Amino acid sequence: DTRDTRVPMPAAVAARILRATLAALPSLAARQGSRGAADFLRRRYAFVLSFVFMGRQDTSTGLRSADHGIDEDSSGFIWLRISEKMRRGWAFRRIVRLPLTAMSYHGHASLLPQLGELGRAYLAARAALGAAPEWLFQLPGERRPLTRHMAGWVSETLDDHSLRSGGSSAAEAIRVPRFRGNWLGGWSQNGRTRELHYMDPSVLPSPEAYELLGWLLDGSYQALPPSWERRRGAADTAEPGEPTS
Repeated sequence: DTRDTRVPMPAAVAARILRATLAALPSLAARQGSRGAADFLRRRYAFVLSFVFMGRQDTSTGLRSADHGIDEDSSGFIWLRISEKMRRGWAFRRIVRLPLTAMSYHGHASLLPQLGELGRAYLAARAALGAAPEWLFQLPGERRPLTRHMAGWVSETLDDHSLRSGGSSAAEAIRVPRFRGNWLGGWSQNGRTRELHYMDPSVLPSPEAYELLGWLLDGSYQALPPSWERRRGAADTAEPGEPTS
C-alpha cells in the first residue's frame, strides 16, 4: 500500500537538508570515504528531489538512471521522465525540465540551482565507484533500491513524515494551481485522493516553499511531448507511480 497519510514533511526541513548537504561537500569524502560520501549524497538527493516532485517512495526508487539528467550549464535544466498514467503493460510518460537559472519567486530565490549542484555531486560520487547502475538511486555493486530503503532514508531525517504530502501541502499553501499539483504528483484530475490524503490545510506559506516550488507556481518549467512506453508491471490506473516490478 503506497497511500501516505503521515504528517507532511515541512518545506523548511527539505531546504535545510539541501543547504546543509552542500555545506558539507568540501570535506565529505575525507570524512566518510568514497562509498560513504556517495551513499550520503544519494540519501540527501533522493530526499529533496522527491519533495520537489511530490514523489511516492516507490516512484522515487523506481526511477532509472536514464529517467534523469542534469545539464552542466547553469542556464540549463534538471529533468525527470515521469509517468502520467498507465494502461496494462504501458506507461504514458514525458520529460519535465526545471530551470537551473537564478530565478526569484515572490521575492524568494529559487533553490533549484542548489538542487542541481547536489544532484551533480551525487552523480559524480557514484561514477567514481564504477559504471552507472540501472537505477538512479542505486550504487555500483548494490541491488536495486526498494521502497523500504527510501522509507529509511526519510526516517533518518524526520521520522513518520511524508515527502509526498509535504510537497503537495506546500504547493497548495503557496497557491500552485490544483491541476498542476495533481499533474506533477500523478494524481487523477477527477479524483479526491490528493485532497483527502496528501494535503494538510495547517501547512502555511513559507519562504522555503517558494524557494523549492515557486517554479511550479509560476509555470517556469518545460513539459516535453509525452509518449507511450512499454512497462512491465504497469496496470490500469490514473494515479501512477513507477511500476515496482
